[in-house]
Amino acid sequence: MEKNWNVGTVYLNDKTRIIVMGITGREASQVVAESEALYPGFIVAGVTPGKGGSEVAGKPVYNTVKEALAKHPEINTGIVYVPPASVKDAVIELVDAGIKVIFIITEHVPIRDTVYFYYYAKERGVVIVGPTSLGCMVPWIPARIGAIGGKNPSIAYEKGGLVILSKSGGLTTTTAEMFKRRGWGVYMALALGGDVISCTTFADALENIADDPNVKGVIIQGEVGGSYEEQAAETILRLWKEGRWSKPVAAFVAGRFQEKLEGVSFGHAGAIVERGKGKATDKIRAFNEVGKITGLVKVAEFYHDLVHCIEELRVPRDFEDTTPEGRVKPLYSTIDEETCQFRG
Repeated sequence: MEKNWNVGTVYLNDKTRIIVMGITGREASQVVAESEALYPGFIVAGVTPGKGGSEVAGKPVYNTVKEALAKHPEINTGIVYVPPASVKDAVIELVDAGIKVIFIITEHVPIRDTVYFYYYAKERGVVIVGPTSLGCMVPWIPARIGAIGGKNPSIAYEKGGLVILSKSGGLTTTTAEMFKRRGWGVYMALALGGDVISCTTFADALENIADDPNVKGVIIQGEVGGSYEEQAAETILRLWKEGRWSKPVAAFVAGRFQEKLEGVSFGHAGAIVERGKGKATDKIRAFNEVGKITGLVKVAEFYHDLVHCIEELRVPRDFEDTTPEGRVKPLYSTIDEETCQFRG
């Protein structure tokens, strides 16, 4: 996709203008109201068939995307909040209208529908993030897509040089907050979603940020299931050989305990080991091998060790470290640290 923005990435930038599919729904209308209060001007309009002429948080509602674009030709990004069975039609309507970036927030989208609109969009040069994406945050604009960061994103998101790529929406923000306390801010946080089929993979995102000088380091949060982490490792190695990758990468892969529980899904729909494939140890091994070759990749044994990996990779801090003792304590805990017992 040809770059026409000043700040941000292909997923979210200062030129992003959004149309919300299913805007009158309960979740969508709440997110639109909160996002408009936080970062006004990026959401332009919404679509709900039969609700044309109404408004949500001051944004006009139309019956079709075509009607909305006739009034607002600046729209270039779509967010999909419609029910699972309607996602396919919503995505195709957006693609046919010329929208080039689409975020799918909806969960439980039928796999065969995802396969269909993935190829339908890809053939037409359209970027899809999701399904089950929580959205994207770029503090440098500042702006967000979706509900990422919740009602007060400033708790976790500060301007900086890290890109956070995660299958988990909630963990994306938790990670940003953890790094903020240790002195690193975020250039972009992207929640890819945890479905079996991810329309934007780690590898896709790495390809898109490879040449961005604003990115000082990358955090990859993976899990069992699929081969997206292995693809990410291969992409880093290929880009490095091409002379296009020099960014430090800290990776964490959850789910080592699951390897003896084949066929059982934990958390995300895609987090499942089947026929011996999709194991956390295989993914960790792939990242470690690339790290040995390039010197740019470190794998965290535990989630909180991501901070130590970034330190060891010598990614410069963006501001003062507020926990100089080197330990980030959780904001909320059910464990008493002195007695190691659950609190009542």
